[in-house]
Amino acid sequence: MVTSPELQENIRHRLASAQLPALPQVLLQVMQQCEAEDSGLAEIAEVVRRDAAIAARILSIARSPYYNRGRSVEALSQCLAVLGTRTVRRIALNQAVLDLFGRFQGAGRSDLAAFWCHALLTALLARQLAEHLDYPHTEEAYLAGLLHDVGRLALLAALPEDYGPLFEAALDETALIGQERTRFDLDHAEAGAWLAERWQLDPLFCDSLRYHHESVGRVNDAHLLVRIVALADRLGSGGWTGEDAAAWGLETTRAEAMLVQAHEDLKAIAGQFGIPVPDQPGPAVATGPADQSVIVRLAQATSSRLLAAGALDEAPCPSGVGQAYEALVRGAQLLFGTRKAALFLPENDGLRGVSPDRQDPRVEEIRIRLPAVDSAIGRAHGGRPEILRPQADRDSLVDMHLCRLLGAEALVCLPLVHAGLAMGVLALGIDSAGAVGLRARQGLLAVYATEAGRQFHQARIQAGALSQARQTVADEYLLKARQVIHEVGNPLGVVHNYLAILRDRLANIPESVQEIDLMREELRRVGGILQTLRQAGPSQEAAAERVDINALIRQVIELCHKGRPGMARVQTEFQADEGLQPLTLDRDKLKQVLINLIFNAVEAMPDGGRLSLSTARWHSGTGEESVEITVQDTGPGLPTVVLERLYAPVASRKGGDHAGLGLSIVGRLVEELGAVIQCQSTSAGTRFKLVLPGEVRKGAGGKIS
Repeated sequence: MVTSPELQENIRHRLASAQLPALPQVLLQVMQQCEAEDSGLAEIAEVVRRDAAIAARILSIARSPYYNRGRSVEALSQCLAVLGTRTVRRIALNQAVLDLFGRFQGAGRSDLAAFWCHALLTALLARQLAEHLDYPHTEEAYLAGLLHDVGRLALLAALPEDYGPLFEAALDETALIGQERTRFDLDHAEAGAWLAERWQLDPLFCDSLRYHHESVGRVNDAHLLVRIVALADRLGSGGWTGEDAAAWGLETTRAEAMLVQAHEDLKAIAGQFGIPVPDQPGPAVATGPADQSVIVRLAQATSSRLLAAGALDEAPCPSGVGQAYEALVRGAQLLFGTRKAALFLPENDGLRGVSPDRQDPRVEEIRIRLPAVDSAIGRAHGGRPEILRPQADRDSLVDMHLCRLLGAEALVCLPLVHAGLAMGVLALGIDSAGAVGLRARQGLLAVYATEAGRQFHQARIQAGALSQARQTVADEYLLKARQVIHEVGNPLGVVHNYLAILRDRLANIPESVQEIDLMREELRRVGGILQTLRQAGPSQEAAAERVDINALIRQVIELCHKGRPGMARVQTEFQADEGLQPLTLDRDKLKQVLINLIFNAVEAMPDGGRLSLSTARWHSGTGEESVEITVQDTGPGLPTVVLERLYAPVASRKGGDHAGLGLSIVGRLVEELGAVIQCQSTSAGTRFKLVLPGEVRKGAGGKIS
């Protein structure tokens, strides 16, 4: 049956005049103001004040522990300054969608449960596809997937008697669109795009609703958001083929894995709200009589997922477990007002506490054996969030310990689970009032735990990939280093042997023998340095030996004079404490430190100057004895850029073969020696003071100041 032009016009008029839920004008104005370059906080605040729900949500988040950080945030303009326009836009959009879903719940007498299940499944798939295809606006893709069939609700609200039977019929997508076009001269995709345009949403967003039923060939060159929503709808409704996936650069196995994951996420979210989910949630699935409470819970689940994802999205994309932990804690602070947090990861047959931000290092001393039904942390590892205010006479002492370490009255324990894999527990500290409030928000808490598990899982995968990439680079570097060392080793060996022959020939000239021995010693040291590059792991500790510090410094001064012509322009003096006892340490490392410091000092005095070295004993109040070595020059002082990163590599300004690594090498060697180095630098010169312990303890860490 073909609809007459008069009836077609009547249908469009009825659609336009229907009391359809609308995105609030305040939302649209907020988004416009946030995008406008000439808008100030006062203008945005004036718009926000017109919507009580949006204003209340912004005030609540701005006053959360993460954002206010002890500051008094009262005025709305202050809240906007604290949050930033990007966050304000997200808060406004989330609140508007929540309100929109709530008002669509009463559309007609039809059962909307199956509709919302399909919408949520499509949204979950759209987000996965956006991540896979590197679409930067993943939450926009999620929202487009969520609203892709909103035109069906628009038609149901405008034409309840005429469209109701079609809405409730178990028709596949093709048959449904055919019936819609035959009877109404438009389909629900057009109606949804029309509604989105009425809401003044982005044109590309509207097109993603308008063309989500088009053929693969039709949308193959379309904007990526349009393609994502079209493929997500096909995957979610079961109307896809391997050719469909391949056309978008998606392998069949990957598409199937996405679908399985989306179904699991859907069941997890719906299960947390007690919502039955059909095995194949699609728009054509009939689920029986309408249950208003189910619809309400579905709306809550959907909006909760938006809020949870929005909170987690506030942090930069995590590239490792540490950053993922920071993102999870920040999101929890945004949503729930929690304070400190701790992470518990599986270890052997239990859980081990870790404090990635090192705020509570003693958390790392906590161990929990599994199963641990008496502990909220242990129970949460089983898969369900726990809220606990520990009671001293009945609850686990481990939970009591953690409360005290976090300075909290109650614990919120969130399981980090994804695709059936239990990865640990995020424990949040909160006060008693906050715990009571969270008991009324169990749904949001559960949804946040699901999102947290997903993000933590992705971070672990990324961390593993990064570790593998680093290992690959390290292996390539090691291979190259071994090749270079092999090639350099041959001429070094020739030179060393030639020096031995030369020494024999000049055996009757003591001064020449001494100089040759000096060169051979340096060749040996160079060879030792090269050999450390052959090792894949940390460098092996050289055998420590008893070293006469004064004799070593005299040898270094002589070597520098012979090897650096610039030393001739510098007046060198050495004041030795002759009462020093030999120290047990790595001779070559100390020698390299002194050579670097002396060469840096000489380079700082190109026109000449004075270089002073000295040794002295130093006694602490506890009776411990140390040895101080001072290297001081009369140069112009170190540049600010060097002082700010004294022992880190910097770009050298000296030209030639200088790499800017001298002091960074000094810093590393000082730590390996278990020593302390201090620096004072002014326009009158620079002084380095190296403090060596009387006996270097194996494994002792050095300090730099």
